[in-house]
Amino acid sequence: MANGMGGLYVGKSGLTGAQNAMNTTANNLTNVNTKGYVREQVVYQDMTYSTLSKTRIDQRTNQSVNMQQMGLGVSIGDVVHSRDLFLDKYYRQEEGRQQFYEACQTTTNELYELLQETEGEAFQDVIADMNEAIQELAKDPGSGVYQNLVVQKATLFVERSEALYNGIGEYQLNMNQQITDTVDRVNKIGKSLVEINEQIRKVESGKMETAMQLRDERDLLLDELGQLGAISYSENADGVVKVKFEGYEFVDEITCHPMALRTDFVTKFVTPVWKETSNFAKEQYSDVFDFNTDISTELNTDIGKLKGLVMSRGTDVANFTQMFGVTAQEFNDTTGLSSLMTVQAQIDNLVRETVSKINNILSPLKTQSITVGGVTKTVQVWDEDTGTVGLDGTGPGEELFKRKGCDRYTTVVDDSGDTWYVYNDEDVNNSELLEGERDSSTYYNILNLEVNPVLIDEPTKLPTFEQNGEVAHNMADKLKATFSDKAVSVLPGGTLTSILDYYDNMVGNQATIGDVFSGLSKTLESSVTSISNQRQQVIGVSSDEELSNMIKYQSAYNAASRYINTVDAMIEHLVVQLGS
Repeated sequence: MANGMGGLYVGKSGLTGAQNAMNTTANNLTNVNTKGYVREQVVYQDMTYSTLSKTRIDQRTNQSVNMQQMGLGVSIGDVVHSRDLFLDKYYRQEEGRQQFYEACQTTTNELYELLQETEGEAFQDVIADMNEAIQELAKDPGSGVYQNLVVQKATLFVERSEALYNGIGEYQLNMNQQITDTVDRVNKIGKSLVEINEQIRKVESGKMETAMQLRDERDLLLDELGQLGAISYSENADGVVKVKFEGYEFVDEITCHPMALRTDFVTKFVTPVWKETSNFAKEQYSDVFDFNTDISTELNTDIGKLKGLVMSRGTDVANFTQMFGVTAQEFNDTTGLSSLMTVQAQIDNLVRETVSKINNILSPLKTQSITVGGVTKTVQVWDEDTGTVGLDGTGPGEELFKRKGCDRYTTVVDDSGDTWYVYNDEDVNNSELLEGERDSSTYYNILNLEVNPVLIDEPTKLPTFEQNGEVAHNMADKLKATFSDKAVSVLPGGTLTSILDYYDNMVGNQATIGDVFSGLSKTLESSVTSISNQRQQVIGVSSDEELSNMIKYQSAYNAASRYINTVDAMIEHLVVQLGS
């Protein structure tokens, strides 16, 4: 009788096991389209066996063989959270790498828009128009019409170059906001991971339940965090995940160690730093990213959207000075890391070279030693011997482009009573000045440039006449060659090119870089998709498979039910028929 009643408990265990398996399958089907949900699988195990007898002992193993045992049923040993840890880590790393290059590619695409390459070579047209006006002036330097045309085209040249330069600066500020938002999101993810870790620890502390839903939420956050930066993580025995971001302990067993932002007071650019290891009062910062290390896949230094944004935006609003006194390698390791800063420096350099060449032809310089107050200095002065003048015949010759905060000459009378027009040099080449002490008001660069107001009011003062009143054809011939002479390079140490070809070469360099970023981004996108598909085969819910499992467990439930009915009928027969 005991064995018969025990059979009911065996059947009950099968009934309960099948019912729980159907509940798990139903939960999978319900969440088939839930983002981040990982399918659950039931694993059965035998319940305790009752040993009835041991027939003999195997002398080699000292174990019983041919035992007579009676099973007490089946139970659910575990509900498996189906994940492949290797695929998870591989996916997050490659997704982060793809996001890095996508951020870089987005920047180069925006540059194309700013340079108006998709709608025509707008800035190149401005350069060509300026060149055409000078060519016309060279035909008849004394013509007031052509003089006025040069002044008009010079004004357009200054306005258009400044608009282009400022447009790039505005996009840098846009990226600056993206960096701020991304850092905020990283910190929020870190805080959420800490909260979920604590909840998982509470749920699983009794070793009776696995916090499936919480683990799904945590894994989804790790997926997102992996897109934003290079992460590594590990889970301890309590179910708590510790996370490192860019090698820094970001989330530990207790708390999150968040990022902060240091702000440049001049550019307003923000840079991510680790808050707890930085001293803002002493301006000592622990930067999140180290750009002194080469960016490469081999070193795993090309991972994360946040790093891509910071690198592409750059650290400063660049100008022509970044191309002075550096080698090509030094430029590439600093300014050249940012596509935006590179183009800013190149455009500013193009404008400065154009302006300087034209001004030095219209108002030429020579080196002269002069004595003032008993002190002799060697300076640059207006070259009165070769210099030309305007229609009024007075010198020195007016420059076409003027620095807003600095005149071209200072009038000096030496000890002999001679008058000199001393050139106010730029501080760019003054080795006695420190980097932060240069007087930018002396630069011939985009933000400090304007067309000479004197020439705007009176274009006839453009120095196209010799001092004897004749038309200055020699000067006009030199001016004519301004845009075609190969005297400027797009990159430090690069091949010399002409002003007319400079812009095309600059855009071509960016196109090459953009193609590299685009190719890498697309290749990585395909790789990430492939890894994601493999991962979905493990964690994803297949409705067809789950429906098949539902039929299987339903059949098992029916079988257990029929088994119970059979045992019940047997017991009834024994009690009613044989017991009477």
